[in-house]
Amino acid sequence: ARHLDHFRLFEIGKEIHLDGEVPHLGCVVYAKDDGRAALLELRRLAECLAPAVSVRPAECRPYEHPRRSAELFSGDTSIGRLFEFHPKMVEFGRAAVLDLDLSGLQRVQRGAFKYRPLRRFPESGFDLSVLAPARALIADVEQGLRTLAGEGLLSVEFLQDFALPDGQRSLSFRLTLGAADRTLTSEEVAATRTRIIEGMRSSGYDLKV
Repeated sequence: ARHLDHFRLFEIGKEIHLDGEVPHLGCVVYAKDDGRAALLELRRLAECLAPAVSVRPAECRPYEHPRRSAELFSGDTSIGRLFEFHPKMVEFGRAAVLDLDLSGLQRVQRGAFKYRPLRRFPESGFDLSVLAPARALIADVEQGLRTLAGEGLLSVEFLQDFALPDGQRSLSFRLTLGAADRTLTSEEVAATRTRIIEGMRSSGYDLKV
Protein backbone atom coordinates (compact mmCIF):
# COMPACT_ATOMS: atom_id res chain seq x y z
CA ALA A 1 0.00 0.00 0.00
CA ARG A 2 2.97 2.32 0.49
CA HIS A 3 4.19 1.79 -3.07
CA LEU A 4 1.06 0.99 -5.14
CA ASP A 5 -2.28 2.70 -5.63
CA HIS A 6 -4.03 -0.64 -6.26
CA PHE A 7 -3.23 -4.35 -6.33
CA ARG A 8 -4.79 -7.81 -6.04
CA LEU A 9 -3.51 -10.93 -4.32
CA PHE A 10 -4.72 -14.37 -3.32
CA GLU A 11 -3.54 -17.28 -1.22
CA ILE A 12 -4.70 -20.83 -0.59
CA GLY A 13 -3.79 -22.11 2.84
CA LYS A 14 -5.05 -23.92 5.91
CA GLU A 15 -6.68 -22.47 9.01
CA ILE A 16 -5.74 -24.25 12.22
CA HIS A 17 -8.72 -25.27 14.38
CA LEU A 18 -8.98 -27.39 17.52
CA ASP A 19 -10.48 -30.24 15.50
CA GLY A 20 -8.07 -30.02 12.54
CA GLU A 21 -7.02 -27.95 9.56
CA VAL A 22 -9.48 -26.33 7.13
CA PRO A 23 -8.36 -25.22 3.64
CA HIS A 24 -9.33 -21.65 2.74
CA LEU A 25 -9.03 -19.34 -0.25
CA GLY A 26 -8.29 -15.71 0.58
CA CYS A 27 -8.52 -12.97 -2.08
CA VAL A 28 -7.82 -9.27 -1.52
CA VAL A 29 -8.44 -6.23 -3.71
CA TYR A 30 -6.77 -3.02 -2.51
CA ALA A 31 -7.31 0.42 -4.02
CA LYS A 32 -7.10 4.04 -2.96
CA ASP A 33 -10.78 4.75 -3.70
CA ASP A 34 -14.19 4.28 -2.03
CA GLY A 35 -13.93 0.46 -2.14
CA ARG A 36 -17.27 -0.15 -3.88
CA ALA A 37 -15.76 -1.66 -7.04
CA ALA A 38 -13.58 -4.05 -5.05
CA LEU A 39 -16.48 -5.54 -3.12
CA LEU A 40 -18.51 -6.02 -6.30
CA GLU A 41 -15.54 -7.64 -8.05
CA LEU A 42 -15.05 -10.14 -5.22
CA ARG A 43 -18.77 -10.83 -5.07
CA ARG A 44 -18.65 -11.70 -8.75
CA LEU A 45 -15.67 -13.98 -8.11
CA ALA A 46 -17.64 -15.78 -5.39
CA GLU A 47 -20.52 -16.28 -7.84
CA CYS A 48 -18.12 -17.82 -10.37
CA LEU A 49 -16.72 -20.27 -7.80
CA ALA A 50 -20.11 -21.05 -6.22
CA PRO A 51 -22.91 -20.23 -8.72
CA ALA A 52 -25.71 -20.56 -6.15
CA VAL A 53 -24.04 -18.31 -3.57
CA SER A 54 -26.04 -15.66 -1.72
CA VAL A 55 -24.61 -12.73 0.23
CA ARG A 56 -26.16 -11.71 3.56
CA PRO A 57 -25.18 -8.90 5.95
CA ALA A 58 -23.37 -10.21 9.03
CA GLU A 59 -22.25 -8.89 12.38
CA CYS A 60 -18.74 -7.57 11.87
CA ARG A 61 -15.68 -9.10 13.46
CA PRO A 62 -13.10 -6.84 15.17
CA TYR A 63 -10.95 -6.54 12.03
CA GLU A 64 -13.92 -5.98 9.65
CA HIS A 65 -15.60 -2.76 8.53
CA PRO A 66 -18.74 -2.28 10.68
CA ARG A 67 -20.97 -1.62 7.64
CA ARG A 68 -19.25 -3.69 4.98
CA SER A 69 -19.34 -7.22 6.35
CA ALA A 70 -21.29 -10.14 4.90
CA GLU A 71 -21.54 -13.90 5.13
CA LEU A 72 -21.69 -16.15 2.06
CA PHE A 73 -24.18 -19.00 1.87
CA SER A 74 -24.82 -21.85 -0.51
CA GLY A 75 -28.36 -22.81 0.39
CA ASP A 76 -28.36 -22.82 4.19
CA THR A 77 -24.64 -23.62 4.48
CA SER A 78 -22.15 -20.87 5.33
CA ILE A 79 -19.13 -21.08 3.02
CA GLY A 80 -17.24 -17.89 3.81
CA ARG A 81 -17.22 -14.13 4.23
CA LEU A 82 -16.98 -10.99 2.12
CA PHE A 83 -15.84 -7.83 3.88
CA GLU A 84 -13.59 -4.80 4.01
CA PHE A 85 -10.85 -4.47 6.55
CA HIS A 86 -11.62 -2.01 9.33
CA PRO A 87 -10.42 1.52 8.41
CA LYS A 88 -8.05 1.46 11.41
CA MET A 89 -6.17 -1.43 9.78
CA VAL A 90 -5.66 0.30 6.41
CA GLU A 91 -3.96 3.68 6.60
CA PHE A 92 -4.74 4.74 3.02
CA GLY A 93 -7.46 3.41 0.72
CA ARG A 94 -9.64 0.34 1.24
CA ALA A 95 -8.99 -3.41 1.17
CA ALA A 96 -11.82 -5.83 0.32
CA VAL A 97 -11.48 -9.50 1.22
CA LEU A 98 -13.13 -12.71 0.03
CA ASP A 99 -12.60 -15.64 2.41
CA LEU A 100 -13.93 -19.02 1.21
CA ASP A 101 -14.01 -22.27 3.18
CA LEU A 102 -12.89 -24.68 0.43
CA SER A 103 -13.92 -27.81 2.29
CA GLY A 104 -17.40 -26.38 2.87
CA LEU A 105 -17.59 -25.33 -0.77
CA GLN A 106 -16.65 -28.85 -1.84
CA ARG A 107 -19.35 -30.39 0.36
CA VAL A 108 -22.17 -28.28 -1.08
CA GLN A 109 -21.00 -28.89 -4.65
CA ARG A 110 -20.87 -32.68 -4.43
CA GLY A 111 -23.02 -34.62 -6.83
CA ALA A 112 -23.03 -35.84 -10.38
CA PHE A 113 -22.61 -33.34 -13.18
CA LYS A 114 -24.64 -34.39 -16.18
CA TYR A 115 -23.85 -33.54 -19.77
CA ARG A 116 -26.04 -30.82 -21.21
CA PRO A 117 -26.25 -30.55 -25.00
CA LEU A 118 -25.50 -27.22 -26.64
CA ARG A 119 -28.50 -25.00 -27.16
CA ARG A 120 -29.94 -25.24 -30.68
CA PHE A 121 -32.08 -22.10 -30.54
CA PRO A 122 -31.14 -18.45 -29.97
CA GLU A 123 -31.50 -16.77 -26.61
CA SER A 124 -33.19 -13.45 -25.91
CA GLY A 125 -32.09 -10.97 -23.28
CA PHE A 126 -32.94 -7.59 -21.82
CA ASP A 127 -31.75 -5.31 -19.02
CA LEU A 128 -33.77 -4.00 -16.10
CA SER A 129 -32.84 -1.39 -13.49
CA VAL A 130 -34.65 -1.76 -10.18
CA LEU A 131 -34.94 1.25 -7.85
CA ALA A 132 -34.45 -0.05 -4.33
CA PRO A 133 -33.91 1.38 -0.82
CA ALA A 134 -30.34 2.07 0.29
CA ARG A 135 -30.19 -1.03 2.51
CA ALA A 136 -31.94 -3.44 0.11
CA LEU A 137 -30.12 -6.71 -0.52
CA ILE A 138 -29.09 -7.44 -4.09
CA ALA A 139 -29.78 -11.13 -3.45
CA ASP A 140 -33.40 -10.40 -2.49
CA VAL A 141 -34.00 -8.29 -5.59
CA GLU A 142 -32.40 -10.95 -7.80
CA GLN A 143 -34.55 -13.69 -6.26
CA GLY A 144 -37.67 -11.63 -6.97
CA LEU A 145 -36.66 -11.34 -10.63
CA ARG A 146 -36.00 -15.08 -10.87
CA THR A 147 -39.36 -15.98 -9.35
CA LEU A 148 -41.31 -13.68 -11.65
CA ALA A 149 -39.42 -14.70 -14.80
CA GLY A 150 -40.54 -18.32 -14.53
CA GLU A 151 -39.35 -21.40 -16.40
CA GLY A 152 -38.05 -19.60 -19.47
CA LEU A 153 -35.29 -17.87 -17.50
CA LEU A 154 -31.78 -19.06 -18.34
CA SER A 155 -29.75 -16.63 -16.24
CA VAL A 156 -29.74 -13.40 -14.24
CA GLU A 157 -26.53 -11.37 -14.25
CA PHE A 158 -26.01 -8.48 -11.85
CA LEU A 159 -24.49 -5.54 -13.74
CA GLN A 160 -24.08 -2.52 -11.48
CA ASP A 161 -25.13 -0.71 -8.32
CA PHE A 162 -25.61 3.05 -8.74
CA ALA A 163 -26.38 5.42 -5.86
CA LEU A 164 -29.06 8.02 -6.65
CA PRO A 165 -29.26 11.58 -5.22
CA ASP A 166 -32.47 10.76 -3.33
CA GLY A 167 -30.75 8.00 -1.35
CA GLN A 168 -32.12 5.10 -3.36
CA ARG A 169 -30.03 2.64 -5.37
CA SER A 170 -30.41 1.66 -8.99
CA LEU A 171 -29.63 -2.07 -9.29
CA SER A 172 -29.17 -3.19 -12.89
CA PHE A 173 -29.56 -6.79 -14.07
CA ARG A 174 -29.43 -8.62 -17.40
CA LEU A 175 -31.99 -11.40 -17.83
CA THR A 176 -31.59 -14.07 -20.50
CA LEU A 177 -34.57 -16.12 -21.69
CA GLY A 178 -34.80 -19.16 -23.93
CA ALA A 179 -36.60 -22.39 -24.75
CA ALA A 180 -35.09 -25.81 -25.48
CA ASP A 181 -37.36 -26.65 -28.42
CA ARG A 182 -37.85 -23.34 -30.26
CA THR A 183 -36.98 -19.66 -30.54
CA LEU A 184 -39.05 -17.46 -28.28
CA THR A 185 -41.16 -14.88 -30.09
CA SER A 186 -40.80 -11.17 -29.39
CA GLU A 187 -44.32 -11.25 -27.93
CA GLU A 188 -43.34 -13.98 -25.43
CA VAL A 189 -40.24 -12.09 -24.35
CA ALA A 190 -42.23 -8.86 -23.99
CA ALA A 191 -44.90 -10.65 -21.94
CA THR A 192 -42.26 -12.01 -19.54
CA ARG A 193 -40.65 -8.58 -19.23
CA THR A 194 -44.02 -6.97 -18.49
CA ARG A 195 -44.85 -9.64 -15.90
CA ILE A 196 -41.54 -9.01 -14.12
CA ILE A 197 -41.99 -5.23 -14.10
CA GLU A 198 -45.55 -5.41 -12.78
CA GLY A 199 -44.63 -8.03 -10.19
CA MET A 200 -41.67 -6.05 -8.87
CA ARG A 201 -43.78 -2.90 -8.65
CA SER A 202 -46.44 -4.77 -6.70
CA SER A 203 -43.67 -5.86 -4.30
CA GLY A 204 -42.80 -2.22 -3.58
CA TYR A 205 -40.00 -1.61 -6.09
CA ASP A 206 -39.94 0.85 -8.96
CA LEU A 207 -38.17 0.22 -12.25
CA LYS A 208 -36.45 2.35 -14.86
CA VAL A 209 -37.92 1.21 -18.18
